[in-house]
Formats: sequence, C-alpha cells, structure tokens
Amino acid sequence: MPEGISYQDSSFKKVISLSHPEVRQSFTLIASVGGESIEAGAIFGKVTADGTVRPLGVSYVTKAEALAADEFEVADASIFKVGDSVKIGGGSAVTLTAVDVANKKISIATEDAQTATLNAVVEIQDGSATAFGVLLSPVTVASATQPVVLLIHGMVYAEAITNALRTTQLATAKSELFNRIWFVESY
Repeated sequence: MPEGISYQDSSFKKVISLSHPEVRQSFTLIASVGGESIEAGAIFGKVTADGTVRPLGVSYVTKAEALAADEFEVADASIFKVGDSVKIGGGSAVTLTAVDVANKKISIATEDAQTATLNAVVEIQDGSATAFGVLLSPVTVASATQPVVLLIHGMVYAEAITNALRTTQLATAKSELFNRIWFVESY
C-alpha cells in the first residue's frame, strides 16, 4: 500500500483517506503593492514573466461610469501599482497612470478613457489574476521586493480569506486552487 494512503472497510462504503502534509514555499513579493500591509489569509497570484507574487490581481468597480472616464473607484486599489496593465470590464488592456489607495481609485490615460458598469471586473494582465496560493503571515509592504511564505497545498478556513472580492470572484479563486488548497467553511 502506498505511503500516506489508508483503506477502511465499511458496510456502507469503502472510504479512502489521503493524508498529505501542507506545503509552504517562499516567494518574492513585488514591491509597493498591498497598501501598507497585507493580512495573512490573502490569496496571491503569480506573475507569469518572472515568478514573483502579489495579492490576487482582481478587483471590481464600485461606482459605474456611464461616460468615458479615466478614473475608476474600485473595491481594493492596494493591489495595483502605476504601470500595471489592466482590463476594466470587457474593455481592452490599458496602463495605470495613478493609484490612490486611500480613496480606492485607479487612473488611466485620458486617451484610454472608457465606460464601466457597477461591479465590472478589473484584472491585472500579468498573470496574477489567477489564484496561486494563500499568504500565511502578515506582511509589511516595502518599496523593494521581499520574501513571503505562501501555502500552496493544504487547508485554510474560508472565513480567514482577506481579499476584497465579490462572491463570484472568490468562487473563481477557490476553483483555481482546487486540488491544492481546501477551504474549510467554518471554524
């Protein structure tokens, strides 16, 4: 019998139990994202180009813009940085020219102005919009890259997730982590 797998006979059914230790791994957090600090329990995404990590690169518009606008209110501006390429709703990718974390606003160039509906998804286009792992310890954000430890295989309490996400966005993140991270629904 393979190590870590046990079989238990029952008149009801055969129960297979797989025990696997949690897997924690150190990654490099990109500089200046996450506000002043990032709470433990934040879902992180991985930047495709260089393997660094950042808080999940997904937010949403909290104030509709019926006319073409170059400034948008979002649920969490701390995940963005100037220079990020983002898609707002179904629009084309645009580059952020300003990020106002305190007022939860992001800005794009005037020539890139576009409309946005309430709850339109805002996704960073560097790969970090796909869930990769969960932050295990709080981090004070620095202006330089720094190491962080992510849980990439194991269990977490669903209530401990700290990202500002809509229910559908959290469900998507959980499905992206499926088979690596299990979410326990209550304490």
